[in-house]
Order: sequence, then C-alpha cells, then structure tokens
Amino acid sequence: MDPNQLFAQALPLPHPWTVTSSALEGKPKKLTLTVDLVEGTKSLPCSCCGEQSRIHDRRERRWRHLNFWQYETELIARVPRTDCSKCGVHQVEVPWARPGSGFTLLFEAWALLLAREMAVSEAAETLGIQDTRLWRMLSHYVDKAHAGTDWSKLVRVGVDETSRRKGHRYVTCFVDLDTGNLLYMTEGRDAATVGAFAAEVVAHQGSPEAIEEVAMDMSPAFQSGVAEHLPGAVKVFDRYHVMALAGKATDEVRREVAREEGGLEKGAMWSLRGNKERLKAEQLEQRERLCRDYAKLGRALSWRECLADAWRYATREEAEAHLEMVCSWGRRCRLEPIKKLCATLKRHWDGILDYYRHATTSAVMEGLNSRLQLARKRARGYRNWKNFRTIAYWIAGGLNPGTGLPSPLPHRF
Repeated sequence: MDPNQLFAQALPLPHPWTVTSSALEGKPKKLTLTVDLVEGTKSLPCSCCGEQSRIHDRRERRWRHLNFWQYETELIARVPRTDCSKCGVHQVEVPWARPGSGFTLLFEAWALLLAREMAVSEAAETLGIQDTRLWRMLSHYVDKAHAGTDWSKLVRVGVDETSRRKGHRYVTCFVDLDTGNLLYMTEGRDAATVGAFAAEVVAHQGSPEAIEEVAMDMSPAFQSGVAEHLPGAVKVFDRYHVMALAGKATDEVRREVAREEGGLEKGAMWSLRGNKERLKAEQLEQRERLCRDYAKLGRALSWRECLADAWRYATREEAEAHLEMVCSWGRRCRLEPIKKLCATLKRHWDGILDYYRHATTSAVMEGLNSRLQLARKRARGYRNWKNFRTIAYWIAGGLNPGTGLPSPLPHRF
C-alpha cells in the first residue's frame, strides 16, 4: 500500500481530503504529512451557510498531531477559502481540527485525558507543548461544556468557601447536593457570591426561586445572600458545620486548661480533636487520661459527644428535645466557650433542625473540598484564578468537554 494512503486512513481523512506527501526528516526527526484536496476539486461547502461555493484561494496552515510511533507529527495543508454568493469569502473548516486551533482533534482529545490524570505542567511536558497552550485548550472545552449544562431541575444546593492559595485568597463553591457536581465557583466569600450564583442559575435554564434548600455554614454573609437572591430556599445548617463550631469551642477549653496548668503533655491537641473512632489506640488512651485529670476537658468532651447525637434521631421533635437538653447543660457547664456556642445554636435553631426536612447535609461539600485540593495540585504553577477554576470544573464538575472529539484510546469522556 502507498504510505500516503496508509496515513490518510490512519488519520482518518474524509473525501475530498487526502495525504499527498509524507517526509521523515530533521534533527530530531519529525514526520510531516501534507494534506490536500483530491485533484479536480473546484468547490466546497461554505463554512457559514453550507452552500456549495467555488474555491477563491488557499492559505497554508499547520497542526500538531498525535505522534506516529515515536515521531512528532505535523499536518500541513493549503486550506481553501470559498467565495460564497451570500456570505462572501470565508475559510473552510477542516475536518481534522477545530477553527483557530493549532492542534488536531485527536491531539486535543489525548491532551484532555492527560490533563485529567496528571498535573497540567506534567501533561504539557509529556505532550511536548507549552503549558500556556494546554491551558487555552482546556479553557475552551471546559468553558463550552460548563456553559451547556442544564440546571432546570436544580432544587438543593450546598455552598461553602475554600482557600485557593496562601494569603487568605478565598473562593465560594456551589454544588448540586443531589449529584455532587460542582456547579459554580467564584472569587470572594460575601453575599455577592450568592447573587452571582443566582444569575448563573438563570443562564443555565434554572430558576433561583425553584431552589428549595441550601446547606451552608452560619456565615452572616451567606445567610443574607441566600435570603436576598434565593428567596424560596430553606437555610440548613448541617451537622458538619455545627460540629466544626463545637470542635473550636472545645479547643478553646483545651487552650484555657493549658494556660492554667502551664502546658499539657505532648500530643494532647490531636488526641482531643475529632471523633474517638478515628483515633489510634495510644491517642484514645491519652484522651481518656486527660479527661480524668482535667475536669474542664472531661466536661467539654462529654458535651461535644452529646451534641453529636442530635442527628441520630428519627424525627425533628426528638432531635429538638435532645438539643434543648444539650443547650441547657451547656449553659450550666461553667465553660465560657461552650456557653457562647449554645447561644449561637439558639440563634440558628430552625436552620439546624431543618436538616430533618430531607436529611439535607453538605457532606458532599467535604468530598468536593478533597477534589479541589487535587485541582490545586493539578494546577500547580497556575498563573491566574481562571486556570484554577478550569481544572476544578474539569475534575469536579461532572462535565463532558470531550463531546464531539474523537477518542484516540478506549477511554471515554
């Protein structure tokens, strides 16, 4: 078989395109494939209206393709411009690359797969291109896929903040609690972020008024933002955020005891934090010893464990009775951090108990945070906020940016 025919089938090239010449040359060696129209082609469909139009002229273009064997491969073609009676002179769209790209579709499909599995800088090095070109490619496909998502059935949302880099640079993330997909990410952590999300809901065929529940922390900014921009939503302060506040309160008690006693034994901080089920045997033994030796620590830890039981009841009424008992105990425990937290719980009473409407929780947000940590690693060396958002949507957004791309491997997007 003529090697040019073999390359034409391998690409593959539809009629009337074909490979007219191939050369393996240079140092290091590079495979160059010249693509042209079959002889006698005088007209092509207009790229605007699709009507058959005569070829006006041609201009040379080049595209990086997947390597053939170990050799870097480049496609060269004199791309025609058609002279349409309706639309004027326009360059035709070639079937192997998207308009404006310097890469073939197969190359871009492979690049997207690599960027999903490794750091973008490493993927760019593997592909032999500058990472800035890979970032532009990723942004094109991810932004297009994100813009095409349908939020018309969105009713339950989780909102939380996370740092995007050192120096207290925060972003606010909105997630679909039913699918676990990252919906929207924006800079800041104030009420305006909720307004930006509401506008995005409209842009994705959804309705802010249709949002029924929002799982969130007790941030006054988020509360006012939800009240203004998602007026039909019930604000749910779930177990994770309440227990995070309880953890901070008991940690304050630990620091108070440490000041009074001139310090605690090594490892005390980690032994007293978190749930007992996650502690090693030696940490659990240390926790029990500290609680025996220091009454304040014993009372604080016992109170926190009792508070955690509020989410184990079958009904809201039973949970409310339990919370009443916990708060009554907290107000009488003579531990100022616990007393302050009880006052906070009372101010957010209905939002805490609204968990029992549909067992709404933002636990999915914690899974999202781990994926965002991965996004930060994948985007290491990223130069701007947009790159971080792009890789976060790609990893956690449930998107399909490869739609319309051929797949060079058995993997599917």
